[in-house]
Amino acid sequence: MTAHSTQSDTALAAPGALWRFACTCYGAPGVAGACLAAQESLDADVCELLWLAWLYRLGLTAADDAPRALAPVRALQARHTRPLRARRRALKPLARPGSPLEAWREYLKRAELEAEHATLDALQALARRGDGVRARRAEDGDLVAIFQHHLETPATSAESFLMPLARALEHAATRPVLPPRGE
Repeated sequence: MTAHSTQSDTALAAPGALWRFACTCYGAPGVAGACLAAQESLDADVCELLWLAWLYRLGLTAADDAPRALAPVRALQARHTRPLRARRRALKPLARPGSPLEAWREYLKRAELEAEHATLDALQALARRGDGVRARRAEDGDLVAIFQHHLETPATSAESFLMPLARALEHAATRPVLPPRGE
């Protein structure tokens, strides 16, 4: 990876920086819905989309060797996060308010969130090591183009799902990132 700014170095090294960025962005208007639409329609990994947006903000992007670097992270998602999500979703129509199934569904939701937290920490570690990441160049284009390249999606998908997501994330990324809890 080529040299990048001091801001990038600080953000890459700060424990939980990607997690805080992801929480701040995901909670911004339009981001959660756009992320979930991309997840459902394009089989996009929301953690990877948020990682790409964070890298973009830092002047970085996924390198050509990103699939190799991401393989262990993707395996973690396949082994832990996706099964938790599937079980949580399966309980949704059955989990009536106040029922034991509702409590179990909430437990699965918390476990899924913790698995996503671990995934974001692993993605930040990749970026910190410069593994699968490089400095962004003008020819990489905007965030839509970066998403499209990473997901290997056609232009129609970019217009339908990735453009609204990129716009929402770009707007959210201008908001201050929340400090860690307890600070």
